[in-house]
Amino acid sequence: MTSGGDGAQSRLLALERQIAAAEATLLELQAAILEARSERGLTAATDARLENERLQVENQLATQEVETAHAALEVAVKASQTDSLTGLKNREVVWDRLSHDIALARRHGQRLIIYFLDINGFKQVNDEFGHAVGDLLLQRAARVLEATVRDSDTVCRMGGDEFVVLVAAARREDAAQVAGKIARALAEPCVLAGHPMIISASIGYSVFPDDGESPGVLMRKADEAMYRIKRAAVHPR
Repeated sequence: MTSGGDGAQSRLLALERQIAAAEATLLELQAAILEARSERGLTAATDARLENERLQVENQLATQEVETAHAALEVAVKASQTDSLTGLKNREVVWDRLSHDIALARRHGQRLIIYFLDINGFKQVNDEFGHAVGDLLLQRAARVLEATVRDSDTVCRMGGDEFVVLVAAARREDAAQVAGKIARALAEPCVLAGHPMIISASIGYSVFPDDGESPGVLMRKADEAMYRIKRAAVHPR
């Protein structure tokens, strides 16, 4: 019995050692699994953070590109609507502004005065002093026109030495008063590139709604009135 009991005891101890070894191995495997999971999680978190940073950079670059494109578009639109010599609105704008101002005058029961101006003697200035001085004359005329009317009024250069001014008014009688004010302001003596000058202009006008209600009719009548005044100055009766 003693010999049999010793054998059983030995086998039991051997099994306990095997169990202990197996448990130790299991613990090592569990630890390894946890470590691997932790590393994968960390790697995934790092990858997600890097991807988020990349997307933020791409979004910022895209936003900057959009803002740059909008700014470039605004510059291009403004350039297409601006006379490069004088900085005034150009002839591409005048018809839209005229239609807008007519609608505004109609809505508020006001009048709109359309002035058509032609600088007198401009060709002679170019011929005698050169085109650079002629450009200075046009620039001065533009500054005077802008300073003479209100900020809410419109001043455009049609091309050459011709300008259009749109002025809102309460009465038809205001048209002649404003025309006189413009003529006096232009006639103030000035010196351009060392040459004393006095600028004069032939100024014709039409009035909405008295002389018409469409932009084409009003512009044509203002132009015709300007040429009548110019012809009368050249060939007085």
